[in-house]
Amino acid sequence: MNIRAEWPHQEASRSQMQNNLEELKRKTIDKFKLKFSPGQINFQTPDGTIIENEEYFQTLPPQTLLIWVKKGEKAETDAEILYKTIREVNDEYLTAGEKVQEFFTEKMKNKVFKLAEVLKGIDGEKTRLITRAEHPEWFEGLDTNAKTKEEYMFRRAQDRIRMYFYKTKEELQKTKDLPQAQLQSLINDLRHRLKLNKYHGCYFDRTRSGDENMKSICDRAGWFTCDGRWDKQWCLYNPPHRINPYSSREARIIFQTWNLDHGRERSRSIIPAIVGALRALGDPSADNGKVRTNFHDDNSISKVSVDVKGIYNDLFTVNNLKFVHIVCHDKGAHITLKAGPYFI
Repeated sequence: MNIRAEWPHQEASRSQMQNNLEELKRKTIDKFKLKFSPGQINFQTPDGTIIENEEYFQTLPPQTLLIWVKKGEKAETDAEILYKTIREVNDEYLTAGEKVQEFFTEKMKNKVFKLAEVLKGIDGEKTRLITRAEHPEWFEGLDTNAKTKEEYMFRRAQDRIRMYFYKTKEELQKTKDLPQAQLQSLINDLRHRLKLNKYHGCYFDRTRSGDENMKSICDRAGWFTCDGRWDKQWCLYNPPHRINPYSSREARIIFQTWNLDHGRERSRSIIPAIVGALRALGDPSADNGKVRTNFHDDNSISKVSVDVKGIYNDLFTVNNLKFVHIVCHDKGAHITLKAGPYFI
């Protein structure tokens, strides 16, 4: 097992020696002589994603870098570390002027925005480079076997979509009084569709093209443009927020602060609508005359009365996802956009 310690948090690689999440937790506790039980620690990826269950853990490739944290806490992301490093290294210079003073007194969102503006001065000639051999500094600090920028970015998009799937699955399985056969059928169908679509890794891969829901959300040079807040048609900033994570290591790190935002919210709207549809299946007064045919991993066919395609589109596709700069990411309730009904 490969482990690198960095106080106050420690990092471990997801290697083939760890067969399951509990085993990695036990070995981490033994290695660092922690006074915690396995249930008191979690693992997260460098971009802040918490590994919440065994199934998600098993999807991680060998040598994935994980950071252990006390349950309920999170370690700093690469973007936050970069911000602090810039401040510490350049403190004497940065505190010299009024504009730079504002950099440290405004809210974090605006700090990240200003930092992104600074990155515009980085050499953009290397943006077109592809491989690790051509642009080694772009890959600096990454624990990955990806040989190209596109391959790495493809996996990062997959990570975000997988997170939505596993969070949705976990929340539904914790909900009481749902018809279990229909719930499992829905989960299997969503997983099958995601596998067919390669977990939409295409979203961050600048070489990908296809139908409306299967193409990259950047241009072929790698530029991403903010879609604007959930209740707006586009980014209202002039010029609109833009970023090219293919240009430099710094831009790649700042890219982590951009969000795939659900217009119809996953937890507040989509999950309750799915629960309502599944519960309706067990209600004798519900109209179960209409059915939908769904194909599963084992090629069997089952008939369920929920709109699986509608659920899938709202959870995982640009039908309901907007890619937004942190300044345009509104975490308040999206009260005017409601999901469902998903019952047919």
